[in-house]
Amino acid sequence: MFYPWHLHWVDFAARVDILFKEVEMSNTMKYQRMLDGNVKPTERKIAATLGIRATKLWEELRTFLKINSDYTPELTFYGRKYGWCYRYRRKGKTLCVLFPELRAFSVLVVFGKKEIAQFNEEKSSFNKDTQSVFKNAYQYHDGKWLYKRVLNKSDLKDVESLLRIKKPSKT
Repeated sequence: MFYPWHLHWVDFAARVDILFKEVEMSNTMKYQRMLDGNVKPTERKIAATLGIRATKLWEELRTFLKINSDYTPELTFYGRKYGWCYRYRRKGKTLCVLFPELRAFSVLVVFGKKEIAQFNEEKSSFNKDTQSVFKNAYQYHDGKWLYKRVLNKSDLKDVESLLRIKKPSKT
């Protein structure tokens, strides 16, 4: 297992400057993601970027997905705006997308009408930030795209709950 503190800090800082650029997700949020499509990140680079705390949460979520779903993670470049990510797919359908960021990560879960209704029934069980993400997500004709940033255990619990709503029979 790789731990980010194994990297020499000066070397790490230089690499981060090359690999990451700020991504503006809304008017108030800016995250640093891996936006260089020419440099496929290794697990080691991803862990170094996430940092110790976020790496633990990242690994917990990936373990949760491995145990509770039969979706396959694909390391893919999502474009200049979103950068590198792990997309969990099965038979052409996407369950979720994990975007590594500097000291955190974000998860994209797309809800259809049925999942939106279920979330509204369970809304009080989610933390305030997740409720805000849901409330502020743009309502498309067929659903909502929820981008949830994971910074702590409460956020991780909420993402797992969102995934259970998305695929209750598998997760």
